[in-house]
Parts: sequence; structure tokens; C-alpha cells
Amino acid sequence: MKHSVTDIVDVILRRLQEHPEALPSEKGLRSWLSRQGYNKREIDAAIKLVKPGFPSVPHPITPTQTQTSVRLLSILEEYKLTPEARNALARIELYGLLDPYDREMILDYLNHMDGEVGLDELDYLLSWMVCSGRDVAY
Repeated sequence: MKHSVTDIVDVILRRLQEHPEALPSEKGLRSWLSRQGYNKREIDAAIKLVKPGFPSVPHPITPTQTQTSVRLLSILEEYKLTPEARNALARIELYGLLDPYDREMILDYLNHMDGEVGLDELDYLLSWMVCSGRDVAY
């Protein structure tokens, strides 16, 4: 079964938020994800996304913390992205897993795609940027 990298990232973040007192090791997190049915390649891509912000992940950004400003999506970008893809991109940004440069790079690639861009296309681009070995669907 093919899982979206954004789904695995959500599972990881949910797990970390549910147990903030016991921050799991990367090895422990990997074995837990494999027991949940995710394959190694998907886990690798999700861990690479989460790892830079790993210590701060259990504590979501609150309005009192300083945040970097993010530009709003253009009309074309908003039109091209499905609501699910926009929400997934926003969640990844909210948790600090995607820096502004990478976001702009993803949006630039999305603008060159034909038609509406959904979760599968966003998943592919995120996987490609984080784990460039993935070039075909499973």
C-alpha cells in the first residue's frame, strides 16, 4: 500500500505531540513506523523532513512565538493547488519542516505542472526534494 509522505509526517508529529515527555529516538521511531506498515523508503523521506526540527516538533508554534512571515499564495498557485494539498503544505510549513526557499522551489515546480495539483503531486515533489532517489511510483 502506498502512503503519502505528508501522511507519515502527520503520523510522526501526532505521535510526538501525544507523548511530549518521552521524545523517541530516531531508531525507535523508525521501528514503530515499520510496525505500522510503512515501508523503509517512505519512512526515510518523512524522517528527513522531520529531523531538522525534531527537538521542537512536540511543541507547536503558538501565536506568542516569533514566526517568519510567509508570503501568501498567488491567485494562480491557489487555483492550481487542491484544498488538501494547500492544507498539507501549510501543515508542513507550520511545523517548520519546510524553509521559505524550499517552499518557493516547490511552488515554482507546481506552477509548471499541467492541471490541478493534488496530494500525490505534492508528495512526489516533497519526496524528490528530500529523497531524490524516488522517481517512480510504487
